[in-house]
Amino acid sequence: MNIIYRKAMAFVILSNQWVVIILSLFSFAIVNVSVASEMPLSSSTKFITIEYLAPTKNDRDINTTNIDINYLITNSVSLADKVNLKIYFGLIATYATGSITQLEGSIEEGDLREVNFDNSAFGLGPGLLVSFQLWSSNRFSFYLNGRGNFIVYNKKFPAGGDYYNFMWRAGPAFEYQVGHSNAIGVGYNWAHISNGQGVDQKNPSYGAKGIMLKFTGFF
Repeated sequence: MNIIYRKAMAFVILSNQWVVIILSLFSFAIVNVSVASEMPLSSSTKFITIEYLAPTKNDRDINTTNIDINYLITNSVSLADKVNLKIYFGLIATYATGSITQLEGSIEEGDLREVNFDNSAFGLGPGLLVSFQLWSSNRFSFYLNGRGNFIVYNKKFPAGGDYYNFMWRAGPAFEYQVGHSNAIGVGYNWAHISNGQGVDQKNPSYGAKGIMLKFTGFF
């Protein structure tokens, strides 16, 4: 029964991961067809973010540093007064290091115990970013962002996991326009990292939160 339950949970979680990705791609296709072909002169088609994420739980003591390069794949779509939607294609380089506490052994054998593993890994992967501009005034803007990345690591990460993970992030950001197409910004993100293989030792997921710096149009 436990094996059937774990396989069912793994299928549901992994399916949900792919549903989000497919819906994001579908949304991009619909939006891209419905918008005009010319960008506003004051807009930039690319930006880079540098991000530090701290762990949210003591037994998942993993610190994560991310660098994202993002390229606009839609024009701005007005949803309401001063509310605009943009979708970006992104590439992430991530480095994570720290320790994770895992359960080893089994209750049946009487050797179930907590074991602490040190681990670190470097990863790369593509993703999509959905950005809502909720407010703007003069040179200031306020955004709500959500993004997902598929990441391949140079080793199994975290300890007990696999060579890949999905990283989901969401949070607010402020931006200040400093030129015709340049801007700087700061944001705060909550993140969840998981490989979607079910609620067991094969999926040592972890949560994180932290600050993000954004540089638009400088490269």
